[in-house]
Amino acid sequence: MYLMRILGTFLCFFPILSTLDELDRALWLRVLLTVNAFVWPTLAYLRARNARVPLVAEHQNLLIEAGAGGFWIAIMALNPLPSVVIATILLADRMAAGGVVLMRKAAVIMLSVFAVTWLCTGMDIRPDVSPRTMFATLPLIAIYLLALCTLTDILAAKLRQKSQELERIAMKDPLLDIANRRLLEKRIAWELSRLQNACGDSALVFIDLDNFKDVNDRYGHKVGDAMLQTVSQILHVATRSTDTPARLGGDEFVVLLPDTSQEEAVMIAHRIMEATAVITVLPDSKLPLTLSIGVACARPDMEDVDAWLKAADDALYEAKRRGKNQIFAH
Repeated sequence: MYLMRILGTFLCFFPILSTLDELDRALWLRVLLTVNAFVWPTLAYLRARNARVPLVAEHQNLLIEAGAGGFWIAIMALNPLPSVVIATILLADRMAAGGVVLMRKAAVIMLSVFAVTWLCTGMDIRPDVSPRTMFATLPLIAIYLLALCTLTDILAAKLRQKSQELERIAMKDPLLDIANRRLLEKRIAWELSRLQNACGDSALVFIDLDNFKDVNDRYGHKVGDAMLQTVSQILHVATRSTDTPARLGGDEFVVLLPDTSQEEAVMIAHRIMEATAVITVLPDSKLPLTLSIGVACARPDMEDVDAWLKAADDALYEAKRRGKNQIFAH
């Protein structure tokens, strides 16, 4: 805002000054114009920076400038070229900064100040535009609009970046920095769609921490969270860059393994279990951390995400039914 305000007031200075000279306006108006062009941007910056709510102060600055624009349009006796350009730029800036609401407020203030000033100056109208005023206005049209487009492009790029960051955050489990159910289901749906048009195998590995509730009850949620974080780290290390390890919820994890046969998926599941067996998160070894794992490959009759997840969940249930701390694949 500061740099754009400096540029805008600097470029507006010359067509307004040219018109004031042609109309032979009083010296104090030239002094006021100089203050508006070269002092006001810094005052507005300091005012917004020191405000308790800078955004509110900046919106107020924009409305003050709209009023100043109406004042100078009246002082220029409605000289058409600079008047239209300045009014358009002022309203467009307010639209960009605060939407229709701010633009509407700015338009009302601009028209009100213009009307009062115009009445006080005798409602003078000078419709002729001299070559000097025209050439003084052209830089305002060209340079400021190009600068505004550049700024808009920069803001749009930042907005896209922030949107991508927010989307990434929305797709991650906040505790474990691992994919959440939403992202997992999108990846599974995409993989099912891909498998319909290509030959190959893909597998889901459904993981559940045995005795996790007992760990939480005995040692507290901090130890339970540390255990989940450790398992999450193991999944990152034990899987490939093309795989998607995710937290389904609670103490349940799922790993999507594209282009993976059942035998390869079982090998990865064994690698995960072996890495988990040696962790030392628990304060003692009386309650060891073990995993039950179910493995299910995609089948042609699986039409949606839920069907594949259910197959892997059924395999997990069978692993638990057989005594936990083991892998079952079907």
